Amino acid sequence: LAQVVAEQTHTDVTIKPNPKLSEMLYIAKNESEEIEPTDLAKVRASANLSRSTDIDDYDDEMDDDMDDDNGNSSGNGPGSSGSRTRKKTTHLEIDVDAKSGTGSGSNSGTPSSGPNLSTIYMTTHKDAVTCCAFSKDGRYAASGSADTSLKILDVNKMKMMNEDVHPVIRTLYDHTTPVTDVDFHPNGLVLAASSDTVVKLYDLSKPSVKRSFRYLQDSHPIQSVSFHPSGDFLLVGSESETVRIFDVKTLQCFTPRAFSSNDHSQQDSDQTQSGPHRGGINHIEYAPTGSVFITASQDGSIKVWDAVSGKVVRTISNAHSGKGVTSATISKNGKYILSGGWDSQSKLWDLGSGKLIHGFQGAVQKSEKQSTVFSYNEEFVFSTDESNNTIVCWDSRTATLVKRYSGHNSTIRALAASPTENGLVSGSNDHRVRYWSQPSPGQHHGQH
Repeated sequence: LAQVVAEQTHTDVTIKPNPKLSEMLYIAKNESEEIEPTDLAKVRASANLSRSTDIDDYDDEMDDDMDDDNGNSSGNGPGSSGSRTRKKTTHLEIDVDAKSGTGSGSNSGTPSSGPNLSTIYMTTHKDAVTCCAFSKDGRYAASGSADTSLKILDVNKMKMMNEDVHPVIRTLYDHTTPVTDVDFHPNGLVLAASSDTVVKLYDLSKPSVKRSFRYLQDSHPIQSVSFHPSGDFLLVGSESETVRIFDVKTLQCFTPRAFSSNDHSQQDSDQTQSGPHRGGINHIEYAPTGSVFITASQDGSIKVWDAVSGKVVRTISNAHSGKGVTSATISKNGKYILSGGWDSQSKLWDLGSGKLIHGFQGAVQKSEKQSTVFSYNEEFVFSTDESNNTIVCWDSRTATLVKRYSGHNSTIRALAASPTENGLVSGSNDHRVRYWSQPSPGQHHGQH
């Protein structure tokens, strides 16, 4: 984190600030509290940006992966298996499983069977579990609850399942209203948690400290938070349509306004595409590179934003049949968007063209916002089914539903996938947090 967090955690600063975002903030401090389109040229000139392979170039890069205008697939694109009887396959440039050396399922059109996950650890809050997340290195997990508390879990300890080992290494009490979202700083030593209109930062390196050392104030109830990969900035999405970027060190807040309401020269359609959302933000998240971020809104749209200029570079309107979008994430290679919405579908999109690749069906979303996430290697997509309280697993290439995982006895409200292995953390209205993994022989789930 910036120097202030390093001082709080008594660690060396090993993460360098992102120079582009720092430049953006420098300009914002001197020119305006908001980044407006009229300042775009100045921002880019001052930041000395050279983005020759950015979002606008994705259309060319993805030509081989998408259908042509006549509906035909190229040799490397969707459905390239050559068999019309097989489910359409998408050519995803996913990670290779380091343990096996291959990505199962490949692009043959035959769906993967899905990981054999079961609950190997369980802990309980005093009220519904509303959010959960893994640290960036996969060593820790966090859960937030309507009981206003947070729990920090040690993943290796959960795997041990030894009665003398307690995986809950911290329980934090500093919120007065239900926790709505959590995210780990990239160094794993700081946790951001939101409730009502406040984001609080917790120092996880001090076992005896149960309260936050810093807080950020918003004007509307906060629904989603996300650290920049550098750790210097925190995105905040709320019930307002406004995106906010906080400098964690100075606590300054900046709003990258993509469209000026005073400019009447733009047509309404242009405002919809390049302007801000017209409804609350359900989910906000930086891409793995930090160069862009994504927002999912109750107005039914998905927007991808340039993290430097604050400009909207891609809008997918009416993404979920006009209903609100509840989650959205960008793949590791920056070419795909995975989203979930109130239409009870998860969807995979080509970021470059904004075209739908395929939908994942079989998971109902009715009363609670559901998370849709990639597995660590992006071979699989996970979401939750409110109709039967299960976690659903699809093959990401074929959109085939391959597995369901049962255990919760009420609506699942939170789901996170490990960034390093096939593992999940889920939270439910049944007050329980479950850790799902591939158990060793003879291993049974436990509770703390």
